[in-house]
Amino acid sequence: MRPENEARLAKIKKISGVLQGFCKGFQVLVVIGFVLVTTALLTNRVSSIDYFNIRLRVDELTLGQRLVVLAMSALASGVMFRCVSQLRELFGNYARGDVFTRGSVGVLRQLAITCILWGVMKVLWLGMWWVLTPHRPSSFEVNTDTIPIGVLLLVVSWFMEMAAEMREENELTV
Repeated sequence: MRPENEARLAKIKKISGVLQGFCKGFQVLVVIGFVLVTTALLTNRVSSIDYFNIRLRVDELTLGQRLVVLAMSALASGVMFRCVSQLRELFGNYARGDVFTRGSVGVLRQLAITCILWGVMKVLWLGMWWVLTPHRPSSFEVNTDTIPIGVLLLVVSWFMEMAAEMREENELTV
């Protein structure tokens, strides 16, 4: 490998290691957030919970409704945790120098699917809010921005898969 490419790879490894650490920290924040929401729903010590710019008043919810919100919160937190976990895994691959490999492509593809699922969770959360809230506003916003991001990541993963195949083919050529 040429010296300038080795320097670039070293930079990729270093930055990826730092970003991997940020992802671990963010995973901790997701867990803490879920614990706080769970505590709020079960103890009724806060007045409202916000998810995806949607506010639910805890004191207006019955126990059954709180359990539904708790289940949706668990799903949303799980999707967010998985998304950050896949980013952490991708940065871990990059930190080892595995940039254009099938493993990294697979993680990127999983991340794309999780982004699409994240957009679906936003719509489901809005639907749950619409059913549970007695005081519905006259207008609301549906934000599904992660769905096209996920689709674009799928396309990028397809390009990266082709690049990985070309790299493997070049390595076999003598």
